[in-house]
Amino acid sequence: MNNQPLELNLEVLFISSLVIGHWSLVIGHWSLVIGYWLLVIGYWLLVIGYWSLVIGYWSLVIGHWSLVIGHW
Repeated sequence: MNNQPLELNLEVLFISSLVIGHWSLVIGHWSLVIGYWLLVIGYWLLVIGYWSLVIGYWSLVIGHWSLVIGHW
């Protein structure tokens, strides 16, 4: 029996596994990087949205009381 095809198949399998592993790592790395920045951007949009709500609320309160005082 000839073991050459088995050794060749193992070598091809090993190289294929290395290539697949490498690209999985690359894709995983960039997914993490993109996910991190989306998280950062989402956080700051949340902060901006929160402060916009606070400013809008107090503007309404001040506007309301300005109307009430101006009506007198």
